[in-house]
Amino acid sequence: MATTRSLGNIAKTLVSMFWIYGTRGLGLLWVTALVGHLGISDYGMYGMAVALNSIVGPSLDNSFSVRAIRESEERFLAERTTRYLLGVTLIATGLLLLPISYVAGFGIIVAGGEITFNVVKSRLARDGHPDKFWRMDTARQLVAVGLGATYLFVAPDPQLLTASLLWCVPYLVIIVLGARLVWGHRPGLPGSPRLMAALTGEMLGTALYLQGDVLLLGALTNSTTVGYYTLTWVVCAAVAAAGQSFGMSYHEKLREADGDVSAGPPLRNTLVLAVVGATAVLTVGVVMWFWPAPRELAVAMMIMSLFAGLRVVVSVFQVVLYTQRRDLLRLASAVGLVPVKLALVAALAFSGAIGAAIATSITDALLLICFSIAVYRRPKTPLS
Repeated sequence: MATTRSLGNIAKTLVSMFWIYGTRGLGLLWVTALVGHLGISDYGMYGMAVALNSIVGPSLDNSFSVRAIRESEERFLAERTTRYLLGVTLIATGLLLLPISYVAGFGIIVAGGEITFNVVKSRLARDGHPDKFWRMDTARQLVAVGLGATYLFVAPDPQLLTASLLWCVPYLVIIVLGARLVWGHRPGLPGSPRLMAALTGEMLGTALYLQGDVLLLGALTNSTTVGYYTLTWVVCAAVAAAGQSFGMSYHEKLREADGDVSAGPPLRNTLVLAVVGATAVLTVGVVMWFWPAPRELAVAMMIMSLFAGLRVVVSVFQVVLYTQRRDLLRLASAVGLVPVKLALVAALAFSGAIGAAIATSITDALLLICFSIAVYRRPKTPLS
């Protein structure tokens, strides 16, 4: 019976990976269309807005996201309503800021749109269906990219603002769907002020941990070096998504077991997934080495294969820690490693993308050590 259930979780993971890569592939097409029709300067503006979204949106949403998979049905419904109200408020705020600043306006619109979309997908995440969760993501991306890219290819003089707003059109449907889900449910806060601060701070620290090195590398080197490193990170992130999906498939079992690690993903399966992911990235790097690609990029990609494997395990352990309510530990780990990573990037900046890859792999190894200890050591009185 246990083997059958394990195979079912693996099957869900494989299906979800199909949809994840579909979403990422569509995103790559969108980036190509933006650069090809608007130029690298406009794409830079778009990239800054996306970076702002990546910091604001996930940080504000993290309290809801974490508690959605572990709290009672009553709390889930109440907090989902508040989550929806937050998303819609951010969208309205972004629209007001758009005439003043494209970066601030579009970034906050997307942050609010993604939070609202998470309301619609939250039931699937709560019940452990990553395959259906990511399928919705792919469908949204398909419509968004289709509308935006069609405009870029058809318009004689396309503008970034118009293309961006067309990309956001699916959020209108999402707002309506979300309203139907939360209608009739009273809003509720996602935990105590202390817990909300911890969960928000954790994601803010994580955002700085994952993106701060890119900004620092750009300040210390040049855009070409940043481009090499960013490309390796994108490839690794696609691989690491397997760990996230695998962990998500155990949400329901972990919640019922109050985060008992024995109810989570088997360690052996997690390690196999990590080795497969690391090997895939290493293969890409080796192919680049023998292909007419920049040596700096090829070497950085091979080094980042270690990061890919580590990130798979980190993603799985993070799911277990959510259900174990180890929120303050995750906060301390994320925030505490930010200066370590940035210091390593600065010290190794002379070697460009290769140095950044080394710094990233070292800090993720430290993060995995912290998470490994936490997963197998439960607190006597967990936070709620």
